[in-house]
Amino acid sequence: LGNAAKYTPEGGHIGLRLREDGDSWVLAVSDDGIGMEPSLVSRVFDLFTQAERAPDRSQGGLGLGLALARSLAELHGGSIGASSPGLGKGSTFTVRLPQVGEEAESQVMDAVRHAATAQAPLRVLVVDDNLDAAHTLELFLAAGGHRVEVAYNALDAIEAAKLFSPQVCLLDIGLPDMDGKELARRLRRLPQTAGATLVAATGYGRQQDRDAAREAGFDHYMVKPVNTVQLSQLLAQEGAPPAAHQA
Repeated sequence: LGNAAKYTPEGGHIGLRLREDGDSWVLAVSDDGIGMEPSLVSRVFDLFTQAERAPDRSQGGLGLGLALARSLAELHGGSIGASSPGLGKGSTFTVRLPQVGEEAESQVMDAVRHAATAQAPLRVLVVDDNLDAAHTLELFLAAGGHRVEVAYNALDAIEAAKLFSPQVCLLDIGLPDMDGKELARRLRRLPQTAGATLVAATGYGRQQDRDAAREAGFDHYMVKPVNTVQLSQLLAQEGAPPAAHQA
């Protein structure tokens, strides 16, 4: 819906339709906005795929958000697809999710519930210049009972760390004012975060990127969209009593 509003000019139309198809629910969001070329439709859910931006960068691009949407749909056992007749002819995004009974529970919510009951709440600092990614992580972590602070650039993160003394820091690598690896080095030099667990959350997944992050002081490395089940397990380990760590 956010993309439909962003890419549909004033006076355009946005449609929302929900229907039942066998044992699934199908939710479709359609618009008559700018549409997409066939080459973009085929890769629109890939990480950091972008349409051509306006010169003033006012509309942004199709980057992380759709990849995150696909990941969330798949974690719930569903799928998401896109179609467009072409440029200037609008787009339709369709989400398919399985019908489940009230007793059923997703893998994600099971991990959240386990994290909330099996560990002490942690102080977590999330640093990401992508607002959608940052707030999605914030909501997820808060649902697990953690205290969360969010910063959108490295300098603000350093100031927040001095006041908040986070036990875990989730850091994007590609920040606007400072490389995430340099931010990790500076956090390691702060007394408030010298012993914190530093987790890289980035779109770069090459081995050389992982090695560079390790050298910069990161303890863990996660490729976006972050696997929330793995993140819950990591936080459960961090929040466990010392005896559990040794076990």
